[in-house]
Amino acid sequence: MERNTYLYDFKSVLPPHHLPQEETTRWLLSAHVRSAQVRGVVINGDRLSRFCLPASSIRERFYECNDVNDDWESHEIYRITAETPSGVSSRERNLFYGRAVDRALRELYPSETPAHVVHVSCTGYLSPSPVQRFFSHTAGATAITHAYHMGCYASLPAIRLGRGLVLGSGTDVDIVHNELCSLHLDPTVSTPEQMVVQSLFADGHIKYSVGLAPRGLRILAIREQIIPGTAEDMTWIPGASGMMMTLSKEVPFRIRDHLPDFLTELSRASGISTEELRAKAIFAVHPGGPKIIEAVQKKLELRDEQVRQSKAVLYARGNMSSATLPHVWQEIMRSPPPSGTPVVSFAFGPGLTIFGSVFEVT
Repeated sequence: MERNTYLYDFKSVLPPHHLPQEETTRWLLSAHVRSAQVRGVVINGDRLSRFCLPASSIRERFYECNDVNDDWESHEIYRITAETPSGVSSRERNLFYGRAVDRALRELYPSETPAHVVHVSCTGYLSPSPVQRFFSHTAGATAITHAYHMGCYASLPAIRLGRGLVLGSGTDVDIVHNELCSLHLDPTVSTPEQMVVQSLFADGHIKYSVGLAPRGLRILAIREQIIPGTAEDMTWIPGASGMMMTLSKEVPFRIRDHLPDFLTELSRASGISTEELRAKAIFAVHPGGPKIIEAVQKKLELRDEQVRQSKAVLYARGNMSSATLPHVWQEIMRSPPPSGTPVVSFAFGPGLTIFGSVFEVT
């Protein structure tokens, strides 16, 4: 019989800067106007503002970079000038990522030396990675595995990977997410789609552990599905000044239409019926935006309290890519539900991929 594995010890670190959504959106619009001016282009900032997510959906967002002001020529990343209308290069952004992750790791690991770390990110790429540099002083005591470029659903394949490492070695594994989505705004692309994306994403850091001792959340099942014919609905592609995301307005509806069958397969793998999950489970839905949560809730006929933590994380923090779902799990475990409560998780990303899991509160 396969041994049980568990998620436990969620610990997050706040980025050092944050602003209310209204102020962040005002700066975002001014960045687009500034970029248009230095390129000799005219855009309508008032029109663009209609596509930004409002404060009713997101209260505030947190950032590593403190460029949210109008002193454009002094900015570290968004130095918007005639020579750099998008801001600084991808190289400079990745170097900034390394410094920010080092700061976060110092808070996450003030003294511990974990046996194995699975590092998850889609927003920064350096080799050696920031995690390798940070643990280099341990002289091989910490093994490191990288799980990169999967986007918002990456926590679930990372757990699947960590679970295999635990079962193979008998040693607990840490999973660490460092996402700096704010490094990848491009004010030269002033489309409705990009205003939605750029007013949604924020930065986040979190770690948690996978182990064999009964505590936290017992892992029952993890599944994935790529929805046919959706390869262009969501993409995450490297560019000269960072990563560029495309996000079709059809995404919530494609997810909605495929979710019931996906939940049926997920429930079969977990050994808990679909009816019981719908009635009793907490649903940790990756908040790719308010319409995603609403579409899932309506399609599966879920009560408000079943998606409360997902809405709370989106409102308090925005979308932190792969770090978001672990923040929802952390929120659930702040006031743990009764032992035996199922936790169904859904996350979505390029592919278009649906990833899901069923956990159980111990």
